[in-house]
Amino acid sequence: MEPKYAENIIAGVIFKKKFQWYLTDKTIWKLDYRRMYDEWHETYRQRGKTEVEFVKEVGSFGEFLSTRFRIPVVDRDNAKEFLKQLRDHAISGGELAYQFVRAETAEQRRALVPVFLVDFDNKRFFSQFPEKEGFERYVPAGWQGAYADFTAYVPADERYWIEPA
Repeated sequence: MEPKYAENIIAGVIFKKKFQWYLTDKTIWKLDYRRMYDEWHETYRQRGKTEVEFVKEVGSFGEFLSTRFRIPVVDRDNAKEFLKQLRDHAISGGELAYQFVRAETAEQRRALVPVFLVDFDNKRFFSQFPEKEGFERYVPAGWQGAYADFTAYVPADERYWIEPA
């Protein structure tokens, strides 16, 4: 998988005091799939669509969950299971730094800038997603979700996209 602006994204994760980058499809980082599904369902209802039309287009909740390892809400309790499913998408800061330096266009560099930080240890989700999708709204109950700069929470040796002072 290659980074692609606003589609295949870079997310940082803190779990059990360890930091790791992941290169994944953006949608798996909406941590509360139940809330997302319910909002879509309500939007369909408000537009006059029937339950049958909704299920035909979106699928049942079970089908919807199958797109993300059948985990309805990703939180600290199931983070280990979730991250195990992502192990093939883990990428080192060194590899990201190498790709960032070799990027030939502004678009390639933009695609390599991280857009999420998920801190399972402190129940925080930060987004800098460049489009208006509101990822920070889809956090588990009891979590802090914010559209904010998360650079300060990334270990200094993992800040590959920032030029040294």
